[in-house]
Amino acid sequence: MDRKQLMQELRDGKLQGAYLFEGVEENIKAATLNAVRKALLPEGLEELNESLLDNPPTDALIAAAETMPFMADKRLVTVREHPALTGRAEADERLCEYIPQSPDCSVIIFLCRGKADARKKLYKAIQKKGGVVSFNPLSDAELTDWIRRTFQKLGKECSAATASLLSFTVGTDTALLRTEIEKLAALAGDRAQVTDEHVRAVATRSVECTVFEMVDAVVAGQEGRAFGLLRDMLITGSDRIGILAMLLRQYRLLQHVKIMQYEKRSPQQIKQGLGIAPFAAERCIRQAQGYSGGEVRQAVEICLNTEYRIKSGQLNQEGALEGAMLQLFALRRSRK
Repeated sequence: MDRKQLMQELRDGKLQGAYLFEGVEENIKAATLNAVRKALLPEGLEELNESLLDNPPTDALIAAAETMPFMADKRLVTVREHPALTGRAEADERLCEYIPQSPDCSVIIFLCRGKADARKKLYKAIQKKGGVVSFNPLSDAELTDWIRRTFQKLGKECSAATASLLSFTVGTDTALLRTEIEKLAALAGDRAQVTDEHVRAVATRSVECTVFEMVDAVVAGQEGRAFGLLRDMLITGSDRIGILAMLLRQYRLLQHVKIMQYEKRSPQQIKQGLGIAPFAAERCIRQAQGYSGGEVRQAVEICLNTEYRIKSGQLNQEGALEGAMLQLFALRRSRK
């Protein structure tokens, strides 16, 4: 089940039994739990109709679920980080047998940070009843829509293109995006529209975005700018192996562009084939224009060889990434 199906059940008044909220999108997960609380718990009677449990024994969990709601249709039992879903422990048979028999007057939500372990007995018991709700990263279209709706709640508007630029710049984590949206709304002041210029001026760049810009600088032969961006990433705590992996990923994307261009695919087909955000795909296509197919292949080999030599102990991390970048600049200069 995804969050949309859960929300439909909530609107239809069909929410009952046990659910597991899992997945990496913690902000949307928390917002969904809050929506469930507001829908199920009458205002002013929340404390009388909700149990918040941390690693409860089975007896305590069942007792909470069996307690009748007070002046409400449902009682909400929220169980946070149950070890039988994330740790080495297994749920006892009594809890697994209770899940499909829990009363209609209670809704039990197991809340798990990140992904739960699908091999666990408790997971399978909840899954068998269709109660596993996965909170995966939003799709590009969903993320654009979410950004625009979040701006609207703050009294601001932004175009789909600006929303796409923001997600490309900051990343797809909605918790981080919410912070950036609030910052941009404040920057806009009395102006109703948040623009690309606002995003470029103050949005905090993700490592992925910075690597894109670093490749832009390599393509343009801007050695000082490229190494300046690298320095900024290192200062903010990014490690060289991680940056190298993203640099390799970027050149592999350019290699995919070249292959699809050789296959005579249209620009739209290339964007879809890359499987990344439209704004990022457009930048990949522009970057690929600065290389021949053979040069992109060489760039991939430079990154792969550097990664291999670091991991095999032939090179020290310190300086290896910088050496790879110098080779990429030498590759660009060789065509002139």
